[in-house]
Amino acid sequence: MSHLQLRIEQNDRQVRIQGPLDLHHFQQAKEILQQMNVSDNKAIIIDLSEVTRLDTAGAFLLHNLCNATKQQFKLENFNPEHKALFDLINGMNLASPPIKKRLSSWARTVMRIGKATMAIWPATYELVSFMGRSWLMLVKALKRPTSFRFASITHHVEAIGIDAILIISLIAFVISIVLAYQGQVQLKPLGMKQYTVDLIAISVLREMGVLLTAIMIAGRSGSAFTAEIGAMKVRQEVDALRSIGFDPFELLVLPRLIALVIALPLLTLLADIMGLFGGAMISLSLIDMALPEYLERARHAVTWKDFLVGMIKAPVFAFVIAQVGCMHGLKVSGSSESVGKETTISVVKSIFLVLILDGLFSIYFQKVGL
Repeated sequence: MSHLQLRIEQNDRQVRIQGPLDLHHFQQAKEILQQMNVSDNKAIIIDLSEVTRLDTAGAFLLHNLCNATKQQFKLENFNPEHKALFDLINGMNLASPPIKKRLSSWARTVMRIGKATMAIWPATYELVSFMGRSWLMLVKALKRPTSFRFASITHHVEAIGIDAILIISLIAFVISIVLAYQGQVQLKPLGMKQYTVDLIAISVLREMGVLLTAIMIAGRSGSAFTAEIGAMKVRQEVDALRSIGFDPFELLVLPRLIALVIALPLLTLLADIMGLFGGAMISLSLIDMALPEYLERARHAVTWKDFLVGMIKAPVFAFVIAQVGCMHGLKVSGSSESVGKETTISVVKSIFLVLILDGLFSIYFQKVGL
């Protein structure tokens, strides 16, 4: 390997570089050139006619020498190939990128809240538009009953309803026991432990039965809708349906919507029965109330209005859960990561909307006297 040789003329105004000016000799050249110093402002001429090799490191060294020092240097006698490389380096923006100031935690929190708030209106518009299309498709299907895909509907009714009987029954039974136990703890010191039956019956029929069922179905079936349709989007099956003339909305959304509207009220009825049964078990053990006495007091505590309040909510909750699940399934962009993201958003949004609707129903029923 040849060595880099630097020769400084006696007048200290000219530097002649001989040999390769490359990465192997970068440090040597840098130390020698940085040691040059003059007492006036006259330019130092660097003669590059005898440079045998110039690479990016050498061109970068010359660039810094001419632009980053207080002395004036003038480069002369470039070889054409070396001149082209030097011009390329010299024309680049080699300034250090600005360091982005990191926002404080509270500022980032405010920004996230702002972005989420700004996204509410587009998300609401999207959901309302999807619901409107579902209503139009449902009305169109009702005019032509032969267009219903009964095999698909019964399949989803089985997956949503029959397969969920055990978990819905267990949840309703356990929650009613917890509700009865906590209720009698609060009422017993007041000498009104018999009103625990009223608390159980009214709470289960009006609120807890339908609300717990809807939340469980949102997490179980709503997420399944998103994942199933999303997986079809990833495998491009939805695009294939469109290409052969089928409407994916009619094939994928409508059967799931109808099945959930059928299954959720039936599951709510099951949850009501199991909730009352769980209350009977805890009443027998805690307040020494026999089953006939429990049933008689529950019959006097509630009316058909209480039962209807819960049953009216069920198809509305089912409609919303199905819409959110299918909508986010169709929003999958084509990757497995998108499937997981949309499924998570679907479950959270479904449960949130169910809770909001339950609150609105409570206010409305109170105003109309139900």
